[in-house]
Amino acid sequence: MSALFIYLRNITYYLMFAAVVGMLAPQGKYKKFVSLVMGFILLSIMIAPLARFSGEIPVTDWFSGLAHQSQSYENLETSYANWRNTYFHGAFEAQLATQLTNLLTQNGFEVHDAHITFLEDFTALTGVQVTVSEREETPQRVPFIRIQPVQVSRQEEPEACTTSTAVKNLISEFYNLSQAHINVTVR
Repeated sequence: MSALFIYLRNITYYLMFAAVVGMLAPQGKYKKFVSLVMGFILLSIMIAPLARFSGEIPVTDWFSGLAHQSQSYENLETSYANWRNTYFHGAFEAQLATQLTNLLTQNGFEVHDAHITFLEDFTALTGVQVTVSEREETPQRVPFIRIQPVQVSRQEEPEACTTSTAVKNLISEFYNLSQAHINVTVR
C-alpha cells in the first residue's frame, strides 16, 4: 500500500510543479513547447512502475525525493551566504592579482605568478607571493583616463638594490604591508 501512496504522491507533487511552471511560462510559441516537455515528464512518471520491472532506472527517480529534499529557509540562507562569500573572495582575489600585475608591469617587471592572501573580512592583506622577471624594454604607454591615479616611486639604490628588493619595496609601499610577508621569486 505504501508503494501506491508514494506513486500517487509523486504524481501530485509533479502536477503542482507543472502548474507553477505553466503559470510562469511565457505566452506564445514557448508555451506549447513547455507544455509538451511537461507532458512527456508526466508520462514518464506514470509509466515508471512498468519500467522498474525491466531493471532500468526511470527518469521519475530524479523527481521522487523532491518534497523530502527541499531545504528549510535557514539552510537556503546559509547556502546563499556561503556562495556569496565564495564569490566575493574570488572576485577580491582576482582584483588584487590584476592590480598587483599592473603595478609591477608599469614599473618594468613581468609577472609570471602571483598569490595574495588576505583576511576573511577583506580588510587587510596578510601575504604576497610573486614570481617576476625584469623587462628588457618598457612598453609604450597608451594614454587613457584614470579616475584616481596612483603613483609609486621606486627608490633607486646603488648597485646593491636587487630585483627582489625593488619588488618588495614596491609592494610594501603600495599595499602598506610588511616586507616580512612578501615573498619574491626572480626568474
